[in-house]
Amino acid sequence: MVRALLCHNPNAGTAGGDKDSILAALKLAGYEASYASVKDDDFKKQLERSADLIVAAGGDGTIAHVLTNLPDRSVPVAILPLGTANNFARSLGIGGTPQELVETWKLDRHCPVNVVSVTGNWGTTLFLEAYGVGAFPAFLEDVSKRKKPKGADNLLKGREALQDALKDAKPIDVIMKIDGKTFERSLLGVEVCNIAFTGPGLPIASSADLGDDKLDVVFFETDERKNLIKWIDAPQEDKPPVTQRKCSKIDITWTNAPARVDDEYFEASDKEQTVEIVCEETPVHILMPVKHPVQKAHEKKAASA
Repeated sequence: MVRALLCHNPNAGTAGGDKDSILAALKLAGYEASYASVKDDDFKKQLERSADLIVAAGGDGTIAHVLTNLPDRSVPVAILPLGTANNFARSLGIGGTPQELVETWKLDRHCPVNVVSVTGNWGTTLFLEAYGVGAFPAFLEDVSKRKKPKGADNLLKGREALQDALKDAKPIDVIMKIDGKTFERSLLGVEVCNIAFTGPGLPIASSADLGDDKLDVVFFETDERKNLIKWIDAPQEDKPPVTQRKCSKIDITWTNAPARVDDEYFEASDKEQTVEIVCEETPVHILMPVKHPVQKAHEKKAASA
């Protein structure tokens, strides 16, 4: 029997996402599961337990907390998205309830996903989603002061807050060294993305590939302000009006602008800031759901219609 360690956020609000429901689903699918709460003080120690599979259940913060603290990245990880945006799961095309997803897993069907490190004057931090400077961190600061709505309303309010931040954003002077080549730009913001979706469920880095050992650098150009604000209203209809570059390494230098690592916000400083961002050498391995023959038959029928 496959030994699974369920790493779970007990505060996750999705129906059927409580501890007992997920453990019951794992048992039904033939897994011998143990439990670890990501809220426990000794969670990192609990991650060291011997297991054939790690199950990360929660929102993007929980998923990142699990994946950036894995002591052994060769152990595959299954994702149960229980948050609102679920940017990491969206970027991989993973969706469904825990009860639906657990029966779609096969240990030998997984894909590599990069973990990224950012190094600055504080030291080094690992992240999964993005590191940003400018308008996007300003949006995060704003939403952190508001009462968090539930469900889809949370994404709606988040997108409205990002539009407000873009309207108010002042251009910042940024010096970037991208794979050894230096660029000096005046931008509303720059995002160094590891996955396609970020923030309030937006595919800002639309061409991102999670396992290509590349970073996707997204520029918010000053002359695209209005188009970007408009795109946020219907992001499913077209690619975002941003400039995007792929690279292996980037250094960013700036002053007087806020920054963010995933959903953690850092205030602007009048002192010059410099960070170095690069993919870690060893990826994590994420299980990809296997579709049931009935689903495949419906897809084939739809494609031929």
